[in-house]
Amino acid sequence: MTTAGRTRNRPTHTASGRSIIRYRPNPFTEKQRVSRAIALAAHPQIQAILGTAATTKGRPRCASLPLVSRLLFLHALSDPHRMTLASVESTILSITPQSRRRLGLRDSWTSDPGERQRLYRRIWSTFTALVRATRTGVHIDHDHRIRVNVDTGEVDPCPHGCPALDLTPDELVTTIVQASIPRAFRRTRAIAVDGTDFESFAVPYSHGYRTPEGQVCADPDARWGKRTHTDRRPSEHYVGYELHLATYVASVGDREGPRICAGMALRPGVTDRAGAAVALTRAITRSGPVDEALFDRGYTTARPEHFARPLRNLGIAVTMDLHTSQRGARPGPAPGTIWLDGHLYTTALPTPLRHLEPPRVGQSSDVKARTREVFDAREPYRFIAHARHDDRASTQRFKGPGLGGRLRCPNNPATMRLGAHLPTTTCQAGTPCGCGITVTVADSTHERDRQTLPWQSTAWAISYNRRTYAETFNAHIRFTDANLNRGFIQIFDRHATALLLAIYLAAHNTIELHRWHTRHDEPDPWATQLNEPADSRPLGRSTRSPRRHRRGPPGRGDQPASH
Repeated sequence: MTTAGRTRNRPTHTASGRSIIRYRPNPFTEKQRVSRAIALAAHPQIQAILGTAATTKGRPRCASLPLVSRLLFLHALSDPHRMTLASVESTILSITPQSRRRLGLRDSWTSDPGERQRLYRRIWSTFTALVRATRTGVHIDHDHRIRVNVDTGEVDPCPHGCPALDLTPDELVTTIVQASIPRAFRRTRAIAVDGTDFESFAVPYSHGYRTPEGQVCADPDARWGKRTHTDRRPSEHYVGYELHLATYVASVGDREGPRICAGMALRPGVTDRAGAAVALTRAITRSGPVDEALFDRGYTTARPEHFARPLRNLGIAVTMDLHTSQRGARPGPAPGTIWLDGHLYTTALPTPLRHLEPPRVGQSSDVKARTREVFDAREPYRFIAHARHDDRASTQRFKGPGLGGRLRCPNNPATMRLGAHLPTTTCQAGTPCGCGITVTVADSTHERDRQTLPWQSTAWAISYNRRTYAETFNAHIRFTDANLNRGFIQIFDRHATALLLAIYLAAHNTIELHRWHTRHDEPDPWATQLNEPADSRPLGRSTRSPRRHRRGPPGRGDQPASH
């Protein structure tokens, strides 16, 4: 995922060769945090957003928007326990005067008692102005005339330096997150999307009271939601938001890269999950092409016009788990065909292969592998693409497995000359079947249930299991690296909360890039972009050894160590 070369050769095992050495990256120094905060705030897209929020009327602000953005990024880079404006003030007071001057702070703001008392008010006022100016998004007009071809409708590209920008609120916060990805880092073309609850700091009204506007607490945008049980807590209701996060995932077979956030969307309670996923995916495509997206059943059960169709129009292939309502057999588009678990099959598919149960949670990997081998046995009976997708008609032609040489059918004599290793159908010669036909299927046919790979096949499982990138990322920001729970942000407003979350996620990406590249003995791309000298600090290290032999129960001898 990065083209940077190795910087040094560190041993990966101890001298005996029995223990693995794990290196702990050093945290950022104050100088490194300040440099990255300045670089993040100076990103062209961030500058454009701040420029639209700035006003030319009235007295200039003491704390400008660029200054406050640098302070917010600095605080987020300091591994904060809370992302509040009061904690930003504490971070400012904890750094050296030289660092404050680099950020653009006046010495009198911290040395003079009167100015010191106004520091929080200035930060709050500027941040409130940013929230107010960007609540409905950002729009910047072109500084040149737009030329359009009247025959084709094509628009000429803008000249270099055109400030045009049109961002929705979801695209705005995703743009802030994307600003944390340095130029040398190569984005992948696949993402995984997952949601997590984010509880509001406000306390819900007693006895289930709601205002006429539907408000359930002092936070005007927060709503009731429900989170499923985990090892930490049971299923319960909460008041707040649902945070939808996307992470970049490696292509199947490629090396895993750093788990960084690609974008975010925030919704009240558990509302508009499909809309949030589509808006998030569309926002990420502004920063680079996306070909594949991984989703769980919390998104894919939405109506096709709200989820499957918009993603297909974006040219994104979906890999998803199927809800029980999406499974089962349905009539096909032609005699001799059936829809089964979102794919088209010939009716020659044996009955034992039609109703299969997926692997259950908690089963061993061997049991799951054997179950998926049974699902793989469906593959010879599946229809495959016969021609390129017809974008104008929104259709796709499929050919039967007999035409594809995937099985032997008596109604297709040429297939009977194929090898005996292929399955032979029970079709009766002279009786029409679907093994050797071609069909045209509209994109709107069972579009909610269709995906590229057959559900629960081995290839599908390998691809879908990459969704753990998003789940692991959620665990990191919720419990491992930060405490993204109630009280982490203490502001009452969805857009203000989303801005603070985006700034924190951008800083988390910067930290994670440093950690991952340091562990893998590669240069930090941000350090390379900022021309920082090599970090000569020794790394912390720990070792992990295989378990020793354990004596088993009487009469069974020693149990071997597990590696």
